[in-house]
Amino acid sequence: MAFLVLKAVQKGQHSFSANEINYVLLFAITIFVTSIEVVVYYSNLRQSQLRQDALNEKLQEVLKGKKASQIVLPKDDPFYELTMTVNKIESHDRHQIHNLTNQGNELKAIVNNLPVGILVINRHREVQLANPATVDLLQLQIKTDPHPYKMDIKQADLQDLIERTFETKKDQHQTIHLKREPSEKVVEAMVVYNKQVHHRFEVVVLLYDITEAWTVEQMQLNFVSNASHELRTPITAISGFAETLMNGAKNDPDKLDEFLKIIQKESRKLVHLSEDILSISQTQWDGQRSLEVEECDLATLGQEEIDVLHRGMRLHQVQVSNQIPKGTKVQTNKEQLGQIIKNLVANGTRYNRPQGNVTLSYTEKKNRWELIVQDNGIGIAPENQHKVFERFYRVTADKPGEMISGTGLGLPIVAESVKNLGGEIHLNSEPGKGSQFILSFPKVLQPHTEL
Repeated sequence: MAFLVLKAVQKGQHSFSANEINYVLLFAITIFVTSIEVVVYYSNLRQSQLRQDALNEKLQEVLKGKKASQIVLPKDDPFYELTMTVNKIESHDRHQIHNLTNQGNELKAIVNNLPVGILVINRHREVQLANPATVDLLQLQIKTDPHPYKMDIKQADLQDLIERTFETKKDQHQTIHLKREPSEKVVEAMVVYNKQVHHRFEVVVLLYDITEAWTVEQMQLNFVSNASHELRTPITAISGFAETLMNGAKNDPDKLDEFLKIIQKESRKLVHLSEDILSISQTQWDGQRSLEVEECDLATLGQEEIDVLHRGMRLHQVQVSNQIPKGTKVQTNKEQLGQIIKNLVANGTRYNRPQGNVTLSYTEKKNRWELIVQDNGIGIAPENQHKVFERFYRVTADKPGEMISGTGLGLPIVAESVKNLGGEIHLNSEPGKGSQFILSFPKVLQPHTEL
């Protein structure tokens, strides 16, 4: 530019002094340098803006939880340290999101596989979460979107429990019977008030299925009641007749004979009751220790047990027929198999009608043999057939609500013993037509090893 100014001066018609020329040259140089600086400044400003835009875009992606590409700058770039920090923040944030996602998936898997029903209700009384156990217990199709919890929970006592938690802001718990098909469930419901930040809170409903424990407890209570009654009757009779004899009735031969027979009869009842109680614990213990396996004559064993029960058969006017072929040999534990036969025959006799029949028979298959005990007694209703092997459960008689005397331990003893002998038991029954118990055992029974 200075060169151009100088040419212009030389070609001009006016003459300039040296100072004037110097000033013009200085001015031209200043304009030239300033122009360069402006260009450089705006170029740097543009580059700086581009870097700021890239950093801003990356931070926006991080805020949205999206994966952003790394920004690479030379080390002498003024934005290098800031860029490296943003890159580290993005990497750390992505790592944290990955960990949180994994933890969330793990937590979701745990919640979904818990046998405990979990229902989360927000402060607006809307369902936020319901795991599969809750869906199963309540037998509902719960929506995934937030919705009023009363759309799902119709049980009044469970609703009241939840409402009390909202009102009192304190945890509540109660045993609740859920009406459902095919049978009701008994749950221990715990409603927990979970306070969060500020005025936010949520209510967590936990449903523990205690049906089995509750059923066992009820059966035990029934057993105590039944056993007390069964014990009281013979003990009262024995005590009363013994006292009568001591007060002088023993001097009358007829009374002495009659009363002694009654005392003997009632004593046998006590023996049978104690045998049932001891047998159920004995079969459990035998399942945990080795069993002595021997070859025995099944027909002979069956007849021996039938002969033991002849008195009860006469009392109930029931005929027991042993159709097991003579000479049938099986490998088994004689003591437990005898207990099985005795209990099944006694059961078929007790739950029969006058002039009824009980039959023992035998079939053989490829690797197994079957013992079949069949009667034509009162039978068992389909809804009760799965209960007869539960301890202390007793089938009702013909009249509604009437229970046949007994401890309710006979068939549970059979089930435990069959299991100990490596067998399986199946029940076919129809009310009014009788019951058939099919017991299947392996031909070669391996003795249990001690645990």
